[in-house]
Amino acid sequence: MRQQKKINGPDWENFLEGGENVRPAEKKDADFIKDAEVLGIDLNGLETPEKKEIKSMPEENRKSKTPVRKAFWEDLDVNLADIVNYVLDSSERPVIMVSDDKAVYFNYAAMQLLEITDSKAMVGEPFLSFVDKNDWNLMAENIGEMLTNAKKLSIKMHTAGGKSVAVDFQAIYLPDSTRFSFILIGAHISKSNKPFFNNLYDELTGLPNFFLFEDRVQMAVNNENYKDSRLPKDFIAVAAVNIENLEMFRKLHLEDFAIKKLANTLVFSLKKNYTVARGLKYSFWILMPDILNLHDLDVEMEKLLSIFREGVTDYFTTHEVIVSIGASVFPKPARSAKKLVEQAIAALKEAQKTKGSSLEVFDNEKGS
Repeated sequence: MRQQKKINGPDWENFLEGGENVRPAEKKDADFIKDAEVLGIDLNGLETPEKKEIKSMPEENRKSKTPVRKAFWEDLDVNLADIVNYVLDSSERPVIMVSDDKAVYFNYAAMQLLEITDSKAMVGEPFLSFVDKNDWNLMAENIGEMLTNAKKLSIKMHTAGGKSVAVDFQAIYLPDSTRFSFILIGAHISKSNKPFFNNLYDELTGLPNFFLFEDRVQMAVNNENYKDSRLPKDFIAVAAVNIENLEMFRKLHLEDFAIKKLANTLVFSLKKNYTVARGLKYSFWILMPDILNLHDLDVEMEKLLSIFREGVTDYFTTHEVIVSIGASVFPKPARSAKKLVEQAIAALKEAQKTKGSSLEVFDNEKGS
């Protein structure tokens, strides 16, 4: 038996040979390598693995462990008719709905902006007919970005009166499988147009309030009283209007909508030198100066009543408006501004005795 030689350092010979504690390598079955290509194994890839880019987490997500979630309403389907009736109609921002290049809806802020008195007559008209010709290409080139990237765009709109008004618009796409439809929502413009002395104007409609109306009646009477005596005095009529079925609109949540709609219609339908005002107890007051004769007075009164006979139309339905109208005339029977108002109220109370819409002109002999 060979004697083991003891040395101070490691036994390099045994170590290099494997030593007594080192087991020989066992042969493994490597036949599967032959089938690597069939099995879809990339042998080269095993040697040179691809480097995968590790994307950093957004800064806001690193700060919070809570995952970012959408608000629950972001994926909800809503009824567009409800949005139109309860939000867009009464919005002070101009809203126009376009479908296949045609205007299909205007809210009353848009009607006021465009000086439109009857939106039904405008529905179906080419949308570009309301856009200044100089901005047609601007609109066509940017509508895509407005719908996809929330881009704001200043567009000059062409009014019925021939004016050009610049409005900042945003657009919302309407998913419609059969048409290309979207909503244009303009920037809030009513605040900049509101009179500075808001205590003299009605906040809802922008019309003069009753106190300013009284002052204008007095000025109209003074103008007739102090004119050259050689000139004939013109008639001045004052009419008080009360909406008798306003409670019905209130129950439908359409009270403000109806008042604003009727206010706009009155302003755009009556002569420009007339004053339409909001009342305190009664819905509206109207001052009609410079009436030449009684025949013209009858025509104006009939026109006033016909405005209310048309009713109030929302996007889908026409609602009947029942009104009582009382009027008085200067210089006879009313001899002063105060009497004009008092007699108009008396005539209105007489009109309220009649079922349905009615108009009464004050008569001294009948007391109304």
